[in-house]
Amino acid sequence: MASGTAIRYPLFPYYPVVVDVLRSRNADRVLDAPCGTGWLGDMLSATGTRKTAVDGVGLWEFPPASAGYQSVTEHDLDTPLAVSTAYDAAVCCEAIHLMTNPGVLVQSLYRALRPGGTLIITTPNTWYLRSRLQFLMRGFHSGFRPMVGRQRGEDYITYFPFSFPQLHLLLSHYGFTDITLHEVDEPKPKRMIERLLAIPSRLYNRRRVKRAENEDVRHFWKQAGSDQSVHGRWLVVSARRPDEPVSAQV
Repeated sequence: MASGTAIRYPLFPYYPVVVDVLRSRNADRVLDAPCGTGWLGDMLSATGTRKTAVDGVGLWEFPPASAGYQSVTEHDLDTPLAVSTAYDAAVCCEAIHLMTNPGVLVQSLYRALRPGGTLIITTPNTWYLRSRLQFLMRGFHSGFRPMVGRQRGEDYITYFPFSFPQLHLLLSHYGFTDITLHEVDEPKPKRMIERLLAIPSRLYNRRRVKRAENEDVRHFWKQAGSDQSVHGRWLVVSARRPDEPVSAQV
């Protein structure tokens, strides 16, 4: 953040990763869905060397007028989202696991992008060892406790836990390509026992890399077996809407 800028929210380690991806893709028009309290608009305004126009979609929280958004629309992202602008990038941070219809959200963001546009999704990673062990012992992943006694819209309720392979599957299903897992600056792993317990998983992924029948499959297994996938607490995944065929552009 720029000096003197008041921080209205906790800073998470995936924030700079999202901003770096947007900068590297030269995204001039960005859709932030949901936009929450507006951290993305703030950071793009404070760190940008180029002007980025950001529109937001509010779900349960909304940013103040000072957050740098051109417009903010209220919409339930469990239902199809219609936009009038073809965006260079769409960002969906810490929300897909809160949706009852994550496929509807991914399809809406696909349609909101121009051909060649970038989607960035962040979500808690449930593949790290503590989460796996908790699922084994208790039946649910870290951060995904039962919703009994809680109300949607009032309490933090998580529906679908994601790992990189599961998110890769969902994005592929809706037509995205160039699906990439990005490194997050965080301790990986936090405890040495986690690295020891991960050895069977790492060996399995290495075997799949060696046996891969083509480069796309090999790339998938390399990412699935990476430190970020196996030990990271966060997933930051980007994907691209394919360019239109030449015949469709005429």
